[in-house]
Amino acid sequence: GYHHQHTGSAGDSSGVFAKFRAKHSRSLSFNEGTLGSRTVDLRASTIKLDTEDTDLRLCFRILTPLKTYTLQAENGVDRMDWVNKITAVIVSLLNSHIQQQHVEIPRPPSNVTSPNSHGTSEIEQTGYRAEPISSVLRKIPGNDVCAECSAAEPDWASLNLGILLCIECSGVHRNLGVHISKVRSLTLDVKVWEPSIVELFCTLGNAYCNSIWEGSLLKNESVDEPKATSTSVPKPCAKDVISLKEKYIHAKYVDKLLIIKDALQPGDPPNLTNIWQAVKTDNIQEVYRLLAISEINIVNTTFDDVVSIELYHHVVDAQDSSLESQKEEKEQHDPLDCQRIKDSNDPGNCLQGCSLLHLACQGGNCVMLELLLQFGADINMRDFHGRTPLHHCVALGNNSLAKHLLRRGAKSSITDEGGLSALERAMEKGAIKDEELFILLNGS
Repeated sequence: GYHHQHTGSAGDSSGVFAKFRAKHSRSLSFNEGTLGSRTVDLRASTIKLDTEDTDLRLCFRILTPLKTYTLQAENGVDRMDWVNKITAVIVSLLNSHIQQQHVEIPRPPSNVTSPNSHGTSEIEQTGYRAEPISSVLRKIPGNDVCAECSAAEPDWASLNLGILLCIECSGVHRNLGVHISKVRSLTLDVKVWEPSIVELFCTLGNAYCNSIWEGSLLKNESVDEPKATSTSVPKPCAKDVISLKEKYIHAKYVDKLLIIKDALQPGDPPNLTNIWQAVKTDNIQEVYRLLAISEINIVNTTFDDVVSIELYHHVVDAQDSSLESQKEEKEQHDPLDCQRIKDSNDPGNCLQGCSLLHLACQGGNCVMLELLLQFGADINMRDFHGRTPLHHCVALGNNSLAKHLLRRGAKSSITDEGGLSALERAMEKGAIKDEELFILLNGS
């Protein structure tokens, strides 16, 4: 483990530790023999200043789970110097410890090849090793520099955009709002970097993401948009003033001036069919591209948006509103009464009303699920039978995806058209042997 140790005596010439007193023994006078040394695990400690007590105006306390230590400096400057240094040590030790304890993460790719038949990047994974998140992510193509100004060794990231940023550009991104960019630190926000997030970044990376967001810039084309100038928007460098970076980042992500959009014929749906097919074929990069270039939010696209009503196998007569017909209709909506599900014994065989998130649950790829959630997919959206994505995961027996959804905020209390929650549907299948899943289902 990590320990911080200071050895000193009452006769130290520095005088920084002139007094060393336990919380409940302030009246005791320690001599050189009793001071000796103390070993404190700073990972579980915090510091408090005793500003309210004039008798302790030069003191600060180290609070640990087992004991509180009060230390006194010679003057105010010394006290703040010690407080700042010890605080920095606590942060450093805590981050280092958590990162080294991190779940095994895929070895970072040495290169990302061209998309395979599904359009996703093939990442070379020759083994697993624990490594600081910053080292892992910076080895992804383009991630050795900031996505916006090319400053070296970026320490910040946008979770939903899948890019790494320098501290100055991260501040600009933060001002855009979380609906556009969710900024997190590579070193401070250690709990954020779960395996699914890391794998998503490995699939994307600055090089790929900028090929979308800076498409016209990379191809040296003028931007065919009314708001764009004739010289386009110049990409800033690390030494440029913040105002230039703000102008560029706003044009890039808010106005989307640098994106090359797909040519659509008048009346064509805005990439709804394409994104449905991309999720179905597990093409993560293409799903990202379509979400980025779309003028409207298409992350909650449904099966009903993609197919014509002639292909529905459940057709509701909206004009027949009698109570009896509504009761019969409700019974028909129970997923257990769906003929398609009965015939195939496959809950995914009826996709009517399903969203992209439902479809991703059918595919079973946690990274695709993560991408859709990062772009704001409705985690509790219900299909024709009232089933949420969580219902689908439970029906398929995919416990890992079910737990992922629950940790992301899925509500297990929502009932389907048969009147049963995800927990009750899981119990229908037999005893829930996954203890964590059982606890999460009960707690949400």
